[in-house]
Amino acid sequence: MNRDWLEKDFYKVLGISQNASIDEIKKNYKKLARENHPDLNPGDPEAEKRFKDISEANSVLADDKKRQEYDQVRAMGPSAFSGQGGGFNAEDLGDIFGNLGDIFGFGGAGRRKGQSYQTNLTISFVESASGLETNVPLRKEVSCSDCRGNGSENGNAYHTCNICGGSGQTASNQGFFSFAQPCQACRGQGSVIDKQCKTCKAQGVVIKSETIKVKIPAGVDNGTVIRLRGYGGTGDNGAPDGDLLVQIAVEPHQYFKRSGSDLVLEVPLLFTEAALGATIKIPTLEKQISLKIPSGTPSGKTFKVKGEGITPQGRRSGDLYVKVYLNPPQNLSRSAKKHLESFRDQFESGDTPRDYLYE
Repeated sequence: MNRDWLEKDFYKVLGISQNASIDEIKKNYKKLARENHPDLNPGDPEAEKRFKDISEANSVLADDKKRQEYDQVRAMGPSAFSGQGGGFNAEDLGDIFGNLGDIFGFGGAGRRKGQSYQTNLTISFVESASGLETNVPLRKEVSCSDCRGNGSENGNAYHTCNICGGSGQTASNQGFFSFAQPCQACRGQGSVIDKQCKTCKAQGVVIKSETIKVKIPAGVDNGTVIRLRGYGGTGDNGAPDGDLLVQIAVEPHQYFKRSGSDLVLEVPLLFTEAALGATIKIPTLEKQISLKIPSGTPSGKTFKVKGEGITPQGRRSGDLYVKVYLNPPQNLSRSAKKHLESFRDQFESGDTPRDYLYE
């Protein structure tokens, strides 16, 4: 077992407390992953290292089972290596450390799932409501074709590690227990490179630009993250490739606002329409419909149009809420002013609706 791995403070890496909720973990991971993503920090090896640490911390803490096992091991402290105390018997420890092998990468000759990538995609308000299929540019690590991913020239300039015999692991005796740890001579790979591949500089991977087709379901909201499994970094030694996380940004609409699956639309009314009543035309996202305005409608009244909101994939449609407000006429002619003054004198004399403010 590698002491450094067990002593990593994943909570500190993500900037959260040990009692953090899963939502806090996800929120901090997304923020830190965006800030340190290699594509946004080209030529910065420190940012790349931080991104890998952040991804590793999230892969453990975002999984309830892995997080529980990680907390158990950290709670044991030095007794995890001494074989004394800690309240676990040999069978318990075998189960815990066996499962942690895949998490921390010291099982199966360094098998580790590829890192996840994140990219941002901006779509229009209408596209978010109806859904669409689009292409996303991506720069990702892929296995080097010149060395077939093993880092040696032509894929043949290597030999089996003499220290671990090709297993990628060596045994370490600690008290009553014997733990497997990555072989330091070959770094857990099971083989030693004699001559490096010139294309990938013995890394086994190269950066490739490609275009990924993404299907955006109807009803996605601003901030939605779509996971495309297997489109991230290449996994080590046959481990699964990482994922691509596509974060959706939705452009605001000129007229509509969104509240969940519902839409809100503000519509101006003429004074005569509000006073006498009218049937007006209003837009939805797909068509025009008629809305009946009763006589005496006050400014600020909201009308509900059922089923004319957003229809998320696999769920019922939201509603459209139309809020009306009075739009007083501008640049009145002399004749129009006289008519309004006559109306005021005839119908609006006496108490005003604001008199209660002075009681």
